[in-house]
Amino acid sequence: MNKEEILAKSRAENKGQDEREKQVLIKAGQIAFTVGGVMCMLIALFNSILSMVDHGGTRFDPKLNTMLWSIYLSMLGSLFLYKYVKLKKKHELFLAIALLTVSLAGLVWTMLKMIGVL
Repeated sequence: MNKEEILAKSRAENKGQDEREKQVLIKAGQIAFTVGGVMCMLIALFNSILSMVDHGGTRFDPKLNTMLWSIYLSMLGSLFLYKYVKLKKKHELFLAIALLTVSLAGLVWTMLKMIGVL
């Protein structure tokens, strides 16, 4: 590929997109993941405290916590899977498989708890 072909391909890929807007979107995604993780931690902590108070400190009900972390881990797993597809780095694929597997296990466990099988 010569220089002109590379530039033409780049222009076609970035058609209608502003570079500043792309950078803002990347930063917004990073902030959103951080806020999502913090919210999961706060809700899980609050749920744990209420579970202990409601049950005299003797019982912990992790159903809500598992749902939260399943959602968050599926988001992270999807991010790493996308990075693997675009960058072809094997460690990204490993992280994606691990995170999505744990997320799926949490989802199945939560669903089984909700329908009363466990």
